[in-house]
Amino acid sequence: MSLNSIPNDLREAIESNIQPVHPLHPAWMRTILAVAILAVVLAFVLAKASLRTDIDQLPLWLSWGCSVLQLVLGVLLIGLALREAIPGEGIPGGAIRMAAATALAVQILVGVATSIYSPVAMPGSGIAPGIGCFKHEIVMALPTFVVTLWLVFRALPLRAPTAGLLGGAGATVGSDAVIHLLCPMSNLSHVLVWHTGAVILFMALGWTAGAIWERIRWRNCA
Repeated sequence: MSLNSIPNDLREAIESNIQPVHPLHPAWMRTILAVAILAVVLAFVLAKASLRTDIDQLPLWLSWGCSVLQLVLGVLLIGLALREAIPGEGIPGGAIRMAAATALAVQILVGVATSIYSPVAMPGSGIAPGIGCFKHEIVMALPTFVVTLWLVFRALPLRAPTAGLLGGAGATVGSDAVIHLLCPMSNLSHVLVWHTGAVILFMALGWTAGAIWERIRWRNCA
């Protein structure tokens, strides 16, 4: 179809709707931005907070080693989320399920190993200590989570809930890399309920935010 064969009304409507388009940066560049936010938050917390009282009782691989593992896993999950957000570069479903399962498995295994080496519970009554840790997880993960979702939605993902779930997992697993060094409670029930619960919460929030964004997007396109 030549340009001259397009009806004038249609051509004018198209021309009036033309806007400059900014090129989308590669997933690795956008990952650096999200990880930079995570790094600033973690560095600030480490500078202000004290390490757990039983840090010397834990072997190096379990204290700092597992923290590094969680941090690397968090970065990889954020990177996967931002790659999934790019149309045409989606991740196979099996890889997504494996990534989500790995995030939860690492979180649980670190808690199990820590409880074996140092089964210490901080003095306290009721669920107050758990709620305190849960709040810290939320506050630390939230900035990275918000920035990651912003970057995801700017890329116009075809599977926004999936990208949101990966972003939520990455933000909390990465944040827990430092929480693991600070939280003085090692009993397994505390770790599974409050720490792993925070990871599950942000995965659910990411999925929900993606689903809502997707519905609004398609409604506006209708």
